[in-house]
Amino acid sequence: MPSARPNTIALTLLAVILIAGSFLAGYFLVARATPQPAAAIRAASHPATGPRLVITKALYGDLPEGTSADVTEKVAGLAAHESLSVTASNDNFGDPAENIVKKLRIDYTIDGMPHSQTVAENETIKIVVRTGPQRLIIKKALYGDLPNGLAADVTAKVAEAADAGALSIAATNDNFGDPAVNSDKKLTVTYTFDGAEKSKTVAEGETLTISSTGE
Repeated sequence: MPSARPNTIALTLLAVILIAGSFLAGYFLVARATPQPAAAIRAASHPATGPRLVITKALYGDLPEGTSADVTEKVAGLAAHESLSVTASNDNFGDPAENIVKKLRIDYTIDGMPHSQTVAENETIKIVVRTGPQRLIIKKALYGDLPNGLAADVTAKVAEAADAGALSIAATNDNFGDPAVNSDKKLTVTYTFDGAEKSKTVAEGETLTISSTGE
């Protein structure tokens, strides 16, 4: 008679495979059914976010190279609800450079993007973090002896002047200082509107406007 040993071995192997399969299936069912800790669920649903406006550096004094005071901590403490309004004055920051007209420079980020503003003594820096989609985005703004002479980067100040998807700002020394004394200056603003890149230039004393349609 033929040996029954091969059949016995085959049946044993089949039984082992079935038992292993049942064990693995049960393991994965239990793992899927095990509830996640509440903290893990909250973290996945609501990822932690920090403030959109972050003050990285603030200096008050005889800028850019004279005596000045680091006022970063005080300026950061004045920022509230994603906005800041602070006057460059001795009342706010003391007098680190007596008998000299001082300046206040604030370096900051909004959503991780670096910005900077500088104003003269007794002027005010205003920063507002806008919410919702922005149709008008100021990419670059220069004021001075354009296109090849001395000019100042005034991107941050022009961006802050943009309101409700439109802009109106005069190309004057009162707004931007005088980066090219005794020269006829211009203001050039490069921007995107609904994603399309555009540029406008006006002469000193004129007003640069961008309408709510981007023109």
